[in-house]
Amino acid sequence: MSPESEILRQFQESKGRLSAMKDDYDIIFSVANTPEEFETLNVIANRMRAEERILGEIQAKLHPRESLGAKYSVEIMGLTQIAFVIPANVPPIRILEEVQETYFALEKGHYVFPNRYTVWLEMPSFNEGNIADRSLCIDGCVEESQNRNLADQKLFLKRKFDGGEATMPTVEDLAVAHALYFMVAQRDLFRGMKIRALSASLYYDNQGLGLERFSLDWNRYPDVGVACYLSSAWVEKIREQRRMGRES
Repeated sequence: MSPESEILRQFQESKGRLSAMKDDYDIIFSVANTPEEFETLNVIANRMRAEERILGEIQAKLHPRESLGAKYSVEIMGLTQIAFVIPANVPPIRILEEVQETYFALEKGHYVFPNRYTVWLEMPSFNEGNIADRSLCIDGCVEESQNRNLADQKLFLKRKFDGGEATMPTVEDLAVAHALYFMVAQRDLFRGMKIRALSASLYYDNQGLGLERFSLDWNRYPDVGVACYLSSAWVEKIREQRRMGRES
C-alpha cells in the first residue's frame, strides 16, 4: 500500500468513527433524562472533539485534490459518472468555494468563470444546505444524449433506464458534481459539451465553469447533452461488480 493510500485509509477510518459517535450522541440525546445519561453525552462530545482533531491532522497530510475527494466521499463510477456526499448544512456554494480556492492555489486560475461565480455567491439556491447528508450519483454527460431536443432527451432517459426514475439534476447539484469530478479525476465531466440540467445548462472551457440557457431551448444541438441522477441501486451494482473484479 502506498503512503497516500495509507493516509486515505486512516482518513476514512477516522471519519467512520466520528460518524458512529455522532449517531450514538443523537440517539442518547433524544431520550436523555438522567444525570448519568447527560454525563454520557459529555463523554461522547469530548471524544468527538478529539476525533475531529485527529481527522483534521490526517486531512492536512493529503494532497489538496485527495483531501476534497475524501471529505466529500467521492467515487468515480465511470467515464462520466460520479458519486459523492454533500454533508448536512453544507450549501453548494461552500463546495464550489473550496474548489475555486484549491484550483487557484494549484493552477493559478479560476475554476468557475468569475462573473458566474459572483452571481452564484448571491443566489439563495446555492447558499442553502440540507438538514441531512445527501448521497448523490450523477451521470454528467449521458452517452448518446446529444442531438436531441429537451423532450427527446427526457424520453431518451426514460427508455435508457427502463422506465425508471432518471431525472435531470438541478444546476446546483450538477455544478458540485462537475467541480468534484474535475478536482479528483482531473477531467471534464461534460466531455467538452454543454449539458442540460433542470433550469439551465452548464459547460466547461478554458474560461472556467459557465452557464447557458439551453435547458429552456427545445432545439437540437450536436454539442448539447443531458445529465441525470443515477439510482442507489445502480451505484450498488457498480460497486458489487468492482468487488467481484478484485476478488477474481
